[in-house]
Amino acid sequence: MSTQRDAGQPAVVLTVDDHPLIRSALREVLTATADGIELIEASDPDQGLAALHRRPDIDLAFLDLRFPHHDGLAFLERFRAAAPAVPVIVYTMHEDAPTLQRALALGAAGIVPKTHSRELLQRAVRTVMEGGVYMPPEFAGPQGEGAKAGPEAAIRLDAPPRHGMSQQQWRILELLAQGLPNKEIARRLGIASSTVKNQLTVVFERLGVSNRTQAAIAARALLTSRRAE
Repeated sequence: MSTQRDAGQPAVVLTVDDHPLIRSALREVLTATADGIELIEASDPDQGLAALHRRPDIDLAFLDLRFPHHDGLAFLERFRAAAPAVPVIVYTMHEDAPTLQRALALGAAGIVPKTHSRELLQRAVRTVMEGGVYMPPEFAGPQGEGAKAGPEAAIRLDAPPRHGMSQQQWRILELLAQGLPNKEIARRLGIASSTVKNQLTVVFERLGVSNRTQAAIAARALLTSRRAE
């Protein structure tokens, strides 16, 4: 959330896409996700960037990566610089894995294919708005960590601690890699949310990252490395 708002105040969501039908479909799904959502629509990244400057109360942004005259990745970086507290979901049709990895490295809080069902799109929105990172099953790897939050999706990190992290920090990182928000991580591990937050600060330092998206990428790389061992 970009600002502290009253309980009855609607969330403000920015959608940036040059196809009116896509914006219309997003509008339909988002308004069904929560009551009172205020939508701001932009047909190109310049308009989206202007909206971020004009409306500091924006809570979430959707950004396509392909525009006729704009580089979506370049604007993702500018969006994050203009409004660091606003999570950005990359909403795209067809992208190669390196492009999506780059989007995550630039700070995207989620990757959502335009082919997603209404239910998965709503799940992605909830996950990101709660502070998590959303990844689609086909991009998260063989375990489907990005879309499944159930216990069956967990990968135990029982090897000796690496990067100077404790076993608890590894377990927190494991759940972070699934895209879970701090509150859910705390519930799974039976610890306080404040403990999760404090431990993540240490984890970020150990991994040499500055946010949870980068930490999730690093965690998935480490998990992949473990599977290969």
